[in-house]
Amino acid sequence: MAKTVGILVEQDYQDLEVWYPFLRLKEAGHKVVVIGAGSAGAYKGKFGYPIQADRSADKVQAKDLDAIVIPGGWAPDYIRRHEAAVGLVRDCHKGGKVVAAICHAGSVLVSAGVLKGRTITCFFSIRADVEAAGAKFVDKEVQVDGNLVTARKPEDLPAFCREILKLLA
Repeated sequence: MAKTVGILVEQDYQDLEVWYPFLRLKEAGHKVVVIGAGSAGAYKGKFGYPIQADRSADKVQAKDLDAIVIPGGWAPDYIRRHEAAVGLVRDCHKGGKVVAAICHAGSVLVSAGVLKGRTITCFFSIRADVEAAGAKFVDKEVQVDGNLVTARKPEDLPAFCREILKLLA
């Protein structure tokens, strides 16, 4: 059964961490909605690849989604500046929706206040931040803890998407 998955974007997203899940989820038959954090209607990745937002975060509610994917790159630093985007992540988590974060996206999970007592992985440079937020860090390609799916870097995308798809099944 097709699910609705939001991919949260902001400027300087890691191109592969948006487009690989976007295409993989569509290929699996899911509806993918690109959600802009709030600074623009279109965004460019770190390597210049553009994406158009379908909606802005302030126009989306957790009840409209089955999952949300948060890419890394430098985008998380911009995403966390928008309360609507952070609140959407928090609400998805509280609602038991699949929340998937890769690379630096763990910093959005820190801002959303959803890491206490959870086990996650992330890019090594934000390890101290996620641990300070109450998470246990593990260094592996993908970590699933309940509805939370996390991965470290673009090379982990196959495992990351595989686990997202398992939870959506």
